[in-house]
Amino acid sequence: MMNIGICDDITINCEVIEAAILQYGEENNITFNIRKFGSGEELIDLISMEDASFDLLFLDYYMKELTGLETAKRIRHLEQAGCKPACNIVFVTSMDNTYELMCVHPLRVIRKPVSPGIINAILTYVLSEKGEAHAVSNPGRDGSK
Repeated sequence: MMNIGICDDITINCEVIEAAILQYGEENNITFNIRKFGSGEELIDLISMEDASFDLLFLDYYMKELTGLETAKRIRHLEQAGCKPACNIVFVTSMDNTYELMCVHPLRVIRKPVSPGIINAILTYVLSEKGEAHAVSNPGRDGSK
C-alpha cells in the first residue's frame, strides 16, 4: 500500500487530487492510504510527532504560514537526519517561476488546475519505483509540465 499526503490550504484542491488518486486506484485495483492536510505546519507536526511517513506528497506552494517549499525543506531535513525515509514530492502550484523549488529535488512540479492524466502518470511512476506496478512510465515524458 502506498501512503500519500496532500497538503493544500484550500480544501477543494485537496479533494480534486484525492478524487484523481481514488479513481486511479479503482481502475487499477490498488488501495492508497491518503491523508489530507490544510497547512504545512499540520503535515510537519504529524511527520515529527508520529511514526508517519509518505511515499508521495502533493504540496501546494502558496499556503498561509509555511509555504510548500519551506515544508519540503523541513521534510528533506528530517530525511537527511535519518529520521524519515525519503519521499517523492510533487509541487502543485499556480506560480510561474518554479526554479526555486528545485532545491528540494521534487519529482515533479505541476500546474493548477490538476489534470487526472498527470496524476495517473505520477502514480504509475511511483508505484513502479516501489515495485507495485507492472507498467513503468516516466511522469513528464508525455509532454506535460
